[in-house]
Amino acid sequence: MTSNPIDEWYAEDKNLRKIIDKLSLSNKSPFEQAKDAFYQVSQLYNLPKYPDDIKEDDYRKFQEEGITEPRSVFEEVGIIRYLEPDDDPRGVVMFALYNIKHKTYMDISFCAEQHFGSAKKIPSNYMVYFTGDDADSKLNFLSDNESWAKEGVKYASKILHNL
Repeated sequence: MTSNPIDEWYAEDKNLRKIIDKLSLSNKSPFEQAKDAFYQVSQLYNLPKYPDDIKEDDYRKFQEEGITEPRSVFEEVGIIRYLEPDDDPRGVVMFALYNIKHKTYMDISFCAEQHFGSAKKIPSNYMVYFTGDDADSKLNFLSDNESWAKEGVKYASKILHNL
């Protein structure tokens, strides 16, 4: 039987368990619980909630660890939601928090394959943008001749795809 790393994290970390247990016992909706977890767990581990939370010094630290494109919880939530749009928002947020804490990011190429139809159809570069807030982040692909500078866009990025 394979173990679930998020279940292990929950079982081993009393501070995380305290937050999750308190949220689980609240009368809040699953989305409100996910939103609260987004903020509380990010704060507990000093995780970057949004791309702007990653500062110049942080980039240097990431580069020393071999990470050229660090990611925020907001971005990771959007990528996971793109791949699993109907999943429980609490699970999506916990998965994103785990990935950011452990620096094991989702491969955005999986999203690009779905969007473009196959790995062979992914262009050498393309633009993505994120809308929504916190636990409601959504990854979008920019169409040709479409501007990312529009209402609701929180962050945009050019992706260079290795062919």
